[in-house]
Amino acid sequence: MTPEQNSLEQSINSNQSDCIVLRDVDHLPMQGQEFVAKSLVLCINQSGTARLLYDLREVIFRSNNVACVMPNHIVQGLETSPDYRVTLVILSEKFVEDLKQRILSHDYRKFHLEPDTYLTPAQAEQVNKWVDLLQTTCELSQEEMPHRHDVLLALVCAAYEFLNVCRRPQDTNLQQTMRNTDLFNQFCNLLAQHYRQSREVNFYAAKLHLTPKYFSKIIFEAIGVTAGRWIDDFVAIKAKQILATRPGLSVQEVSIMLGFSEEAGFCRFFKRVTGMTPKEYRRSQFN
Repeated sequence: MTPEQNSLEQSINSNQSDCIVLRDVDHLPMQGQEFVAKSLVLCINQSGTARLLYDLREVIFRSNNVACVMPNHIVQGLETSPDYRVTLVILSEKFVEDLKQRILSHDYRKFHLEPDTYLTPAQAEQVNKWVDLLQTTCELSQEEMPHRHDVLLALVCAAYEFLNVCRRPQDTNLQQTMRNTDLFNQFCNLLAQHYRQSREVNFYAAKLHLTPKYFSKIIFEAIGVTAGRWIDDFVAIKAKQILATRPGLSVQEVSIMLGFSEEAGFCRFFKRVTGMTPKEYRRSQFN
């Protein structure tokens, strides 16, 4: 992992600021590897293209597209064009919870299924003006703007409502899949909270008050892979992030952080899912 990729990952998963605006980013976090963000990341493509997997589905991110990547989903960057440049608006977990209480249209869950919004050049220009105002507000201190948090919430709410207008044509086809999407979203959030406690399908089915068979059916219909595969991939991605970004931790310490009762069990799990041992994976990141 390059220093630039590591810095970008840390910015996305940092909860130090309500809102961070990064301009002219020319790469993807942990490109070539799976990545799970704690934050909500609004990606505004200024130029070029990026090819990536979003929840294991291939997506092409083009100029003037805006992607609203919700927390706890799996993203894997595959490649970018030489002229790829994107503006990122990173919203912390706490900010997103406050945002959900403010937005007028409570159908933000559609972004879990289809994060991209396709803009006309005129719409893209309006979004860029909004980013300018948002960045100016982000750079003000609490002393300079006592109600800074509320102003930021209002600005993001306005942007969300604007994106709703822009994406009405593409939203028409999403209505029939919304229930599956809602359950998958709940599953993603539960997994982010409890993956250290349990990696069993039955545990998450019970949390959602569903039978394991029906729960598995809904998840497969929503994303095309089994719930068990999704749990394994999610935990393996978390393990990779720790192994790649915290070289001072021993494999045993990583296994404890992930909720495994013993290092050997973690190593077997990691080998089964990734094809490498934790030590082999860590060496591959630092060679």
